[in-house]
Amino acid sequence: MGAAPAQQAATLTGTVEDANGAPLPGANVVLLDSDYGTAAGADGSYSITGIDPGTYALRVTFVGYETIEGEIRFEPGEEATRTFALERAPLQGEGVTVTVGSRARDMAAEDMAVPVDVYGTEEIQTSGAFETGRILQQSAPSVNFPQNTLSDGMDALRSFTLRGLSPDQTLVLVNGKRRHKSALVNRLGAGVSGGSSPIDLNAIPANAIERIEVLRDGASSQYGSDAIAGVANLRLKDEPLDPTIETRIGGYATEPYPNDGTTYSVRPSFGVELGDDGGFLNFFGEYRLRTPTNRAGPANFNLGPAGQAGDEIADPDGDGLFDIVDKNNSVEQPAFHWGDGRSENLLFWANGAYPVANVNAEQPTEVYAFGGYSYRKGKGQGFYREGTDDGNWPQVHPEGFLPNFENPINDGSVVVGLRGMLDEWNYDLSAQTGFNYFQYNITNSLNASYGPSQEGNQTDFYAGAVQLQQTVVQLDVDRGLEVGLASPLNVAAGALFRADNYQLKAGEEASWAGFENPPWGINQNGGTPAPGAQVFPGFRPEQEVDETRTNIGTYVDLQADLIDPLQVNIAGRFENYSDFGSTVNGKVALRFEPVSQLAFRGTAQTGYRAPNQAQKFFSKVSTTFIDNQPVQTGIFRINSDVGNALGIPDLEEERSVNFSGGVIIEPVERFQVSVDYFNIQIDDRITLSGDLGEPGSPGEEAIKDVLSANNTGASTASFFSNAIDTKTEGVDVTSKFSALLADGIQLQLRGAFNWTDTEITGGPRNPTTLDEDFSTVILAPDDQRSLTEGALPETTTKLTASLTAGPVDLTLRGARYGELLNADNDADDQFTLDPEYVFGGELGYSMFDDQVNLAVGARNLFDNYPDLDPNKGTFDIILPYNRAHPMGFNGRFVYSRLTISL
Repeated sequence: MGAAPAQQAATLTGTVEDANGAPLPGANVVLLDSDYGTAAGADGSYSITGIDPGTYALRVTFVGYETIEGEIRFEPGEEATRTFALERAPLQGEGVTVTVGSRARDMAAEDMAVPVDVYGTEEIQTSGAFETGRILQQSAPSVNFPQNTLSDGMDALRSFTLRGLSPDQTLVLVNGKRRHKSALVNRLGAGVSGGSSPIDLNAIPANAIERIEVLRDGASSQYGSDAIAGVANLRLKDEPLDPTIETRIGGYATEPYPNDGTTYSVRPSFGVELGDDGGFLNFFGEYRLRTPTNRAGPANFNLGPAGQAGDEIADPDGDGLFDIVDKNNSVEQPAFHWGDGRSENLLFWANGAYPVANVNAEQPTEVYAFGGYSYRKGKGQGFYREGTDDGNWPQVHPEGFLPNFENPINDGSVVVGLRGMLDEWNYDLSAQTGFNYFQYNITNSLNASYGPSQEGNQTDFYAGAVQLQQTVVQLDVDRGLEVGLASPLNVAAGALFRADNYQLKAGEEASWAGFENPPWGINQNGGTPAPGAQVFPGFRPEQEVDETRTNIGTYVDLQADLIDPLQVNIAGRFENYSDFGSTVNGKVALRFEPVSQLAFRGTAQTGYRAPNQAQKFFSKVSTTFIDNQPVQTGIFRINSDVGNALGIPDLEEERSVNFSGGVIIEPVERFQVSVDYFNIQIDDRITLSGDLGEPGSPGEEAIKDVLSANNTGASTASFFSNAIDTKTEGVDVTSKFSALLADGIQLQLRGAFNWTDTEITGGPRNPTTLDEDFSTVILAPDDQRSLTEGALPETTTKLTASLTAGPVDLTLRGARYGELLNADNDADDQFTLDPEYVFGGELGYSMFDDQVNLAVGARNLFDNYPDLDPNKGTFDIILPYNRAHPMGFNGRFVYSRLTISL
């Protein structure tokens, strides 16, 4: 703006102080979109002169205090005086109204009878993580996010766990609405329960998320199936956004490996106002590309054509990592892959609402909608096939080959609804649908049964696809009733109809078929060639499925303060499923606050989890390495010919009983500590069995006879069953602290600790009609030890420190992961990994009135790796690191971030 004549210029003077009247020197008073602004002096006073008359948007800020924003108008020559009193900013997540844990409106997390953690926009942005799942892992006390490799589709779609339970025992909501699961069935992912179908958190762009609310308590009675471990609710940004673009680039700078794993991310977002009554429509996008990493070691055996010697390897410097000291083989090393696969992601999301009536009411009637679409193409690898392998023809792959999984994943969802108030009842009527389509493409492979001719064979195959679609129609109502208690009685009730459709689609014939009466008759080593593409034979036509399950549910939720210090919450839920019947569950939660610095809370409840559609209908024959030898293993449906012949019973729901108790202490202002104990007992827990019929196992011949009689092409069989009962107990500790170190310098500290222990209290049960005891195969010894002795760390500690000084933001993070068992079927080969410490941080600088932010940071700053496998066998050297360790095994990651808001 140009300078105004002196007689027309306006002036703004006054003071900036805290709620108690103390001055806040250095506070900023700015008229936005202009050159007018100043900082308060030592006595809190400020003065802005020469203001061109007009209307301005005003902002008053001071580190550690709530921002004041408003509008101010200046008449020509006006001398305005304003005193601004700023309130202290709350602890991270304090005072934020959350929508999980209680169905009462306007409840803050710290006022509930259950533990709820809140992670806001700043924590999400400064986490240094590019994926939503990893962001959650870095903050929540009992969340783990294993970075799997060599695990079929789990390379492309990773999942998180809460309190050491299965990924599908945690319910995920978006804006309070159930998020659909993925169609993937986890077969080989370490640190994640076999046979689980995880939620794909990484299909949601992080820039769309306003905050993440994590309920660390069972909530089946309140929200339905899957909420045995707890609930994660992602709240999307719900105010019109300025056009913003965020770019990130990072990669692994580590020793002794070449720098790799470069990740690029571009995240645009913008919003528009709809009408004049608070309507909005926000759009979010992200393009993310991750290049692969590889931490595999060299092989000491012949990888290529017959007659070559294996490379000679040694560890000359004694660091446990082997190098080639004499190159005898023509195959480039490392031939195996042990690390992240390539991943390319394109995400689009939107969130909006529009008032249609009662726009000035406390609860206006509004139409809302949100949802999005994501396309992802992930890539993973199997075991290297040597040139002399039974599944190879040297005429096609003379050097052998490393087969690839290339998995296009399409994921979409939309929710539309109407909410408002009718006769003092708040209502929310919504309809939603979502789908996850997971495709299997196998590349750089071979169907050996099609012979040695390059013209008669192919190396790339479409192996089929799986899809899960979920549709939900739901009505929720609530109101407060005065019934003579210390607070109104909040009454919430609701009903829903839900349909889950699961489809399995066959691959092209060459991906699964065997050549009829081949003229070559035998493979290169004199045996019968196995049918189908190597590493993952395609789904067969007889395996195709198109099944739908429906359920209806109703719930009632009551909450009130019986007396001032005692809050009581009672919830009950009834659901009926078309495939396994009805279930009724209840919950009681109490909170007692004798003084403002101390509160006690506790819950007792029952819960359940309905079997996933994939667990009922998924079937597959694929190549698995058992004792380092390729074996055609099959997963068969319970109601298949094989399942019927073996007498596998139908799946039932998992049932749980959950007890928890905790205390919240606030010994001094702005310092809070909570301690919560939990005990979760699960009966009829669903697991994916080991390989019945594997060499040397009980009933080997009987299993093989059944598989052969049904022409399955497999030599072992796996099934889903309600095989075990478990008890999981643990302790979560969280703490928050905030302090002003000096004028304009604020420190925020956050800590989290988790101890979790699981034991098997019943089973493994033998779910077959055969005479042999299959308990050691239904849940193999290494799986039992992983579950009870810790495939994930028994203890985890996470600390975060954030320092803000004017335009500078510094965030430091540290984590300690306790001992972790690397289990093995042979107890002599298993070992325990020592505790590990990981540190990282980010330094950011804001410019041009916070419109530009530049940050640099690192994860695993000191380039730490988990312990190497001490056994030093052939495959212990090739695959040297535990793939379930939550710190990963890629080393130091460095990155930069540039955010521009217009």
